[in-house]
Amino acid sequence: MEEVKNAEKSNKPKAEKPGAFQQSIISEQIKRRPINKYRLLRKSLITALLAILFGVIASITIWLLEPVLSRWVSKPGETQTRDEVHFIDTGDEVTPQEVLSDYMDQEAFLGTDPVDDASLAEIPLTDEQIQALFSRMILDQRDYRLLYQSMALYAMEMSKSVVTITAITADTDWSGMMVQQSNQASGLIVASGTLDIYIIADFTPLEGADSFKIRFSNNYTTEGTLRAVDAATGLAMFSVKISHLSADLAADPHVASLGSTFATIGTPVVALGSPMGSAGSIGYGMISASRSTVEYADTADTMLQTDIYGAQNAGGFLFNFTGQVIGVIAPDQDKSDVDGLIWAYGISELKSRIASMANGEPTIYLGIIGTYVTSDANSELGVPFGAYVLRTDMDSPAMLAGIRTGDVIVRLGDTQITNYSDYITALQTYDVGDKITAVVMRKSQQEYVELEYIMTARSSGIIYE
Repeated sequence: MEEVKNAEKSNKPKAEKPGAFQQSIISEQIKRRPINKYRLLRKSLITALLAILFGVIASITIWLLEPVLSRWVSKPGETQTRDEVHFIDTGDEVTPQEVLSDYMDQEAFLGTDPVDDASLAEIPLTDEQIQALFSRMILDQRDYRLLYQSMALYAMEMSKSVVTITAITADTDWSGMMVQQSNQASGLIVASGTLDIYIIADFTPLEGADSFKIRFSNNYTTEGTLRAVDAATGLAMFSVKISHLSADLAADPHVASLGSTFATIGTPVVALGSPMGSAGSIGYGMISASRSTVEYADTADTMLQTDIYGAQNAGGFLFNFTGQVIGVIAPDQDKSDVDGLIWAYGISELKSRIASMANGEPTIYLGIIGTYVTSDANSELGVPFGAYVLRTDMDSPAMLAGIRTGDVIVRLGDTQITNYSDYITALQTYDVGDKITAVVMRKSQQEYVELEYIMTARSSGIIYE
């Protein structure tokens, strides 16, 4: 039996040591195929050439098919039909004599026979006659009440052209809940077209909003679209589809009549919009000062100061008493020697920018705030005649090019510049993207030296699709 057991043990296969097979595999070396640098370079070049070829073909294809694709993608009436924008521009403001002719009975002090209305309008009034008229007027409390009733009715009629724009922004509060924040500004209906009506407003309190609501004088409210923002003036252009208006507004949107900045000191005005800081507020007064000023880049404007006290965040528009808008109220009140007085940018210089924004046409922007060189400055201080640079806007083409305060622009391109008006006129001959060469005189060690800068013209408006 023991022999059998021994025989069985001897017939069993011997057990291999653990890991012997694995060790033989791990110790095996794998030889990598050598890299053919020439073939790799050739494949890389072929791939790059194919990518360039594909890009060129794709660009040409998109360029050729773009008109067709635009017709397929665009909605009917949006891109194919250009809106015909219409403004009401009444030109120069009427004179004080014409105003008195409308409201006063001239024959009472002229001593003439009664005449018809046509002849009455042709009778001129001298300063002595105007003074005589006012000296004979005796007013009591009834006249005072009737006067303000008449002014209230007039303000109500003019307010039909003024709207309230509410800017709505979605946000989250401290608990993480979604809330809506809103700011308001007064707007003015400045034009109408076949598709839309157009509204201007100060963009400062409306910036960063997600959507806009437009409330008209009859309390009808609808959505508004931001069309453009003028970087120089801070004015925004909004539009409202005529198809979204109520029937009465669509028939008569109450487009404002744009007058003239040439308002005589003492001209009565009414401030509408939000002169007291709240929508729908009113202020009565007169033009107390009118002086040329420059408050934004690449243009000159006239500032109209009133004797109306308003809020620090005042907004809205100045109307004269013949139905014309003559100014856009500026919100910050620190430009006046008397705190709190409402002043406005004259409407005459703003008309071209308003028209450009409504028509989707960019205006040229270099970012130079300038003024005129007076004869005294030229003769006594040696400042050369030209466009004197008061300052440049931050990150504007002028600042990036190197133009700085105190420079005097004497040439723009091929045009000689002898005053600030020459600079404004010459700038309008360029297009967005043009390289504009400016020759300036800069004071260095008690004398002026000539320097040359090249600026790239930008658009002062941001057009939104």
